Amino acid sequence: MSGSIQDMNNRVNQNRSLKPSNRAKFRDNIRDNIYSDSVPALTKLNFKTVSEIELKKIKERIKNRALRDRTRETYIYIFIVVTLLGLLILLLK
Repeated sequence: MSGSIQDMNNRVNQNRSLKPSNRAKFRDNIRDNIYSDSVPALTKLNFKTVSEIELKKIKERIKNRALRDRTRETYIYIFIVVTLLGLLILLLK
C-alpha cells in the first residue's frame, strides 16, 4: 500500500513541474513572458471579402449541396426500410 502512495506523490510532483510558471521559456529561464500583458494578443481577424454576386453564388452552391445530400439520405433510408420489410416478409413466410 505504501508503494501506491509514493507513486501518487511522484505523479503530483511531476505534474507540478509541468506548470507554465516552472517551465523555462525560450533560451533562458525567463518566466515573465508567460503572464505578461506587455504584448497585446492578436484580436484582429482578417476575413476574406467577396462581392455580393459572389456571395449569392456561394450561398446558392451551399443550398444545392445541402438539398442533394438530404435527397440522397432520403433515398438511402427508403432503401433500408424496403430491404428490411422484404426480409421481414421472407422470414415470416
